[in-house]
Amino acid sequence: MDDKITLALTSIYDTASNPELWSPALDHCVSVVGARCANLMFHENIDVSRWRFAAGSQQWRMLSPEHMQKNIELFKKYDQKAWDFVYKHPKQTILCDTDFPENGENVDSREDYQFLAEHMGIRRKVGCALNDNQCWVDNIAFQFDKSLPVVPNEPLEKIRFLLPHAAKAVEMWRTFSLLKERYNAVLSVLDFVDIGICIADNNGSVIVSNNEADRVLDAKDGLIIGRDGKLHCRDSDMDRAISHAIAKTSATSLGDENFAEALYSIDRAGSEHPLLLEISPLRDTDSELARKLSGAMITIIDPDNPVEFDTKRMAQAYKLTRAESAVCKLLVDGWTSKRIAEERNVQIDTIKSQIKSILSKTNTDRRSELIRLALKATPPVR
Repeated sequence: MDDKITLALTSIYDTASNPELWSPALDHCVSVVGARCANLMFHENIDVSRWRFAAGSQQWRMLSPEHMQKNIELFKKYDQKAWDFVYKHPKQTILCDTDFPENGENVDSREDYQFLAEHMGIRRKVGCALNDNQCWVDNIAFQFDKSLPVVPNEPLEKIRFLLPHAAKAVEMWRTFSLLKERYNAVLSVLDFVDIGICIADNNGSVIVSNNEADRVLDAKDGLIIGRDGKLHCRDSDMDRAISHAIAKTSATSLGDENFAEALYSIDRAGSEHPLLLEISPLRDTDSELARKLSGAMITIIDPDNPVEFDTKRMAQAYKLTRAESAVCKLLVDGWTSKRIAEERNVQIDTIKSQIKSILSKTNTDRRSELIRLALKATPPVR
């Protein structure tokens, strides 16, 4: 892997437990892409004041406070229209400022373009939404030198390479931020997360597992820790896939691979509901577990052991009706359509119609996807 890309990937995953590191991470991303500068922003969609963060690369950090304030106050109307257009597209769809319908041929003479050309030396801009979870908003943008009339294809391909990793780091911070806020730690307090989490080192050995992961693994149904100290599955094909994913995500955390996540459903003999597995790169930025630890985080969701999630926040974010919100909660908890109908004293066709509407509004196809979405939208941290 190119040294610049290695630095970009490792610095991106460092931000998952410490978002203050996004500024140097963006510097490395700018170097990889060949852009002049970049910025990133994420905040709660329901309560913007509660959880908000923004970072910029060096060129943005060098802008004087007066010019930064002017850029925000006078030109935010243009930025808001641009981002509204971006959010109408699927996540990680890279859009250039020349793609915006309102930006005509003379856009370069507009006041905000003139200001940025003079004070930042930039003209063309590209941006995208990182994730599509409606409970929060996140985006990233790259700006290019004013000498470029259009953005070449090569920088766009490099941005496309980096996007899944930036998106994963922001997504992981959603859970980590709650741990940091409540316990002033992250990886050393995973027992306060109500879904299973294991940490594997670069050799694939599980070095940490929280209480919920231990409960699932002690059942020895679907997943086990083998004598070699690694996570295993009784199905040989799935076992190879999981081992491969742990190796690839661990290597990505070192900047040596390009593997942002892997998702699996693990069948069990004792349940009709498979375990839901997610494997992601992980870096122990603050050395809570070990100095310079890089590896993989393995999340295990047991649908038979439902955890609480914020149904009100989900309902607000995805515009669920009161009835749909109640059905969504029971669906995530593992109830069948028949049982939900009996509990709510309505016809089963009514419940099926409501479930169809819930899946459509949340852009999910099945219950397992809805469970993943609900627990990412409202991380189960006590």
